[in-house]
Amino acid sequence: MNILVLGSEGFIGSHTVEYFRSRGDNVTAADIILKDEKDYLLINPEFPDFSRIFSQWQFDVCINATGAANVQLSFTYPAMDYTLNAANIYNILDSLRKYNPACKFINFSSAAVYGNPSSLPIHESAPLCPVSPYGYHKYYSEQICREFHVLFGLPTISARIFSAYGERLKKQLFWDLYQKVAQATGSIELFGTGDETRDFIYIGDIVTALHSIVLKAPFDGSTVNVASGKESTIREVVDIFMHALDKHINVRFTGNNKIGDPLHWRADIGLLESFGFKTRYSLKEGINNYCAWVKERKLP
Repeated sequence: MNILVLGSEGFIGSHTVEYFRSRGDNVTAADIILKDEKDYLLINPEFPDFSRIFSQWQFDVCINATGAANVQLSFTYPAMDYTLNAANIYNILDSLRKYNPACKFINFSSAAVYGNPSSLPIHESAPLCPVSPYGYHKYYSEQICREFHVLFGLPTISARIFSAYGERLKKQLFWDLYQKVAQATGSIELFGTGDETRDFIYIGDIVTALHSIVLKAPFDGSTVNVASGKESTIREVVDIFMHALDKHINVRFTGNNKIGDPLHWRADIGLLESFGFKTRYSLKEGINNYCAWVKERKLP
């Protein structure tokens, strides 16, 4: 397959490039980072010209890993978040419509579209009630994908990714926790009560989920949950993390939640499993891999 990965220098994008290349696919990477490499396209961050890409090259699959992924910053800079997570999707799909209409398009959406669900596990048909600009903008991106499929026949699908983690991720819970542990002289503080739950999915499982989607998904403008299907409390995850780092530090939860953060998540992954996906990594294995990565590189 000829695959284009937009946002190839980011956390999920870089792993996606490596995974599909390891399978022998022809992968073109594209991002805003200036570098001179074979099969790499530079995107202007201020005026991204997707027409230039699709008018010159043809692809079987386009995986869009671009966009902002910071819930709190979306409250501070909602216009920027809208541009990166919604407006750019329209521009990409409009270019595909003109120059490469048979290309399968995978949009990275988020579990943030669900907000605080009324029941678990969360099926794709659950009501969408975002609680942040980020969540709304991901919802808009899904609607744009549906628009281009229904009105123009483009093969699109939106992957609602839950709590992704793994090597190279330098933000969110595990990175923040590592930074605090590295600087701690006594106890550390974390937001929330520790009883909040998330559905964590390791990067090694995300890339195989994408492969399953490419091969079996209908690309009919619909959505699919990308998750492990398992619910873990933040307190449980922190204990596993501390054990992996071999640290004995007291953790105090403040009881205050960050704005825009939901309380409980667990996905129904029946649809993803129907595409042939199977979870390979346990939470402990994934966290051990992440901690080995930060320790090996002595990251600050």
